[in-house]
Amino acid sequence: MQAYVDRALSVHEVAIVEIHLADCPTCSRCYSLEREMRTVVRQACDEPCPDALRAQLRKICADCDCE
Repeated sequence: MQAYVDRALSVHEVAIVEIHLADCPTCSRCYSLEREMRTVVRQACDEPCPDALRAQLRKICADCDCE
């Protein structure tokens, strides 16, 4: 499903998935959920980061010794 949603499949593979989605309500629901989740995440990424959260994230990064 991920490759299909990411548009990482060949034309032939897309056709196979679309035929399956037309006949499989479970996979069709999963696909709809995945699309909706991506929409929500994309919209959340468009929101400006609050200053307090930005400061907290900077502190976490400064305290990290993962280099």
